[in-house]
Amino acid sequence: MLRTTGEVASHIARMRNALVLFLFILTCSSRADDRDLTLARAMLDDAVIRNDEDAMALARERLLRIAADTTDTATLRDAHYLIAVSTMFECYSGYRDLGASANLAAMGIRHIDRALELDPKSADAWMMAGALRNTAVRVGLTPPPDPPGAPNRMMHAMELDPKATAVAFFSAMGRSMNPNGGAPPEGVKMFDDLVARLDADRAATGRRFGLWDMQAHAWKVLVRIAADDPNASTLRPLSAQLLADCAGCASAQQIADAVAEHHFVAAPSVTWQPFLTDAAGDGKNPKLPDVVGVDRADDGDLVWVRVTFHDPLPRSFGVNIAVNRSGDPASGMKWWGKDSTFRFDRLVTAWISRDGDRYFGRIGITDPDGARTAHMRKLSSDVQLAMGSDDRSVMIGVRRDAIGITDKSTVVVAGGSHLVWNDDATIAANSR
Repeated sequence: MLRTTGEVASHIARMRNALVLFLFILTCSSRADDRDLTLARAMLDDAVIRNDEDAMALARERLLRIAADTTDTATLRDAHYLIAVSTMFECYSGYRDLGASANLAAMGIRHIDRALELDPKSADAWMMAGALRNTAVRVGLTPPPDPPGAPNRMMHAMELDPKATAVAFFSAMGRSMNPNGGAPPEGVKMFDDLVARLDADRAATGRRFGLWDMQAHAWKVLVRIAADDPNASTLRPLSAQLLADCAGCASAQQIADAVAEHHFVAAPSVTWQPFLTDAAGDGKNPKLPDVVGVDRADDGDLVWVRVTFHDPLPRSFGVNIAVNRSGDPASGMKWWGKDSTFRFDRLVTAWISRDGDRYFGRIGITDPDGARTAHMRKLSSDVQLAMGSDDRSVMIGVRRDAIGITDKSTVVVAGGSHLVWNDDATIAANSR
């Protein structure tokens, strides 16, 4: 049927109005997606900064809803990416057990792989995919196998964009790791450069201090703590600045605690009982502290452990007391000593640098989940330290209810530098 000119014009007008309405709805939907994603991102940043695993889970749930509801590809990609980021930080919160961490790592791998399907050029997503697979192995999960010819994720991320935030962060972390001592200068500089770029970006854009700012600033200090001879006069101003920039940051407070000044207590007046012995010269490195004996004493609510070394202790040194409270060889976390089968469920740490009657460092008591995620003060920071007059022994006092040691307990006591485990003292039945 032929239409009049007026009917054609009316039809075109209706089509135009429908198109305008469709575009308006699409724009509103896109803006709503942007608002939801921005809010979820802010929730995640705040939760990670505070190391609040429950808040991380809430942010992740919000992101999952966004991913389920959105029709916008960019929003979908970012939601999947941020879900993966949340799972990784949840794994390292220190409050998830091994099974929960393994489930989170598996979830993160699924979502980061989906983000890469949506945007195979995302350098940060490639880096996060590699980091999550490493995390999965750390929590006892075997990641899904790669197809033939698949690229190395972290290397591919660096090829795509070495200055992308997550790429730069994990690259700097990798270059800072040194199993034999202090962080290499290259890694220290990489964190300095990343902090400078992030600070310049915040100054230029006015964006809020986020999780990657916190991570970069924290590691700028951590790699300096991980020096062969850490300098408190350098560390404390950096720590104070981090606290000023991010007063609610859990990592900032942990770093402040690690560089805070403490005083050795007087050697306790107790009756020492021989506890463990160890041969001299059997450490991994003859230049590092070598444990030769361990004594134990009770003093009311305190348990004291005296660790004696073959030679006078250097300025920086470390001691761990690993306890299997029940003595059950099948319970707890595997101790990291070579060829050891020992498992522990309480770990006392004193990794310190000293100057006269003062010291600073990482001191505390934790459980296996805290140890796995480097939260060494998870259970308590109430640890007393005293030095022997011959400078060859350190005495560690902890509350009996915090360490849980009994006559059934088995124990390994290890020593070395404040960075590197070198030697342990144990009973054969404890760990071999």
